[in-house]
Amino acid sequence: MLLGDMLARRPARELFIAIMREAMAVADAMGVRVEPGGGGKLDFYRFVRGDGWLDRLRRHAMIRLIGFKYRRLKSSTLQSLERGKPTEIDFLNGYIVAMGAHHGVPTPVTAALVRMVKEIEAGTRAIGYANLLEAAQADR
Repeated sequence: MLLGDMLARRPARELFIAIMREAMAVADAMGVRVEPGGGGKLDFYRFVRGDGWLDRLRRHAMIRLIGFKYRRLKSSTLQSLERGKPTEIDFLNGYIVAMGAHHGVPTPVTAALVRMVKEIEAGTRAIGYANLLEAAQADR
């Protein structure tokens, strides 16, 4: 699935938001200052702040814009999975899970994502959109 198709779907955006919140909580616990991304345009602290309807609308709109800008791209993890190659999940999301555990920060959504990718790598889970729906429910 291309990034634009994926981020056009609300459950995928909810998953993206949950993972970003977990990652930022881990960074805070580690004392790491996360620099803005996207050429300095994406302030991750502002992105995860707030739970009001306007905050949620802002996050979803921002993710939709990212999805539109990169609509024809496919994530490197998905490319690796489709080729039957090992992914970089341990070095990206796996690191967040490990550091979260070390610092006492829960990362249920990110841990579910890592587990699912490992299952796909092992051939015990199929690649599919349903995985995103399942991962998004991990913190509930």
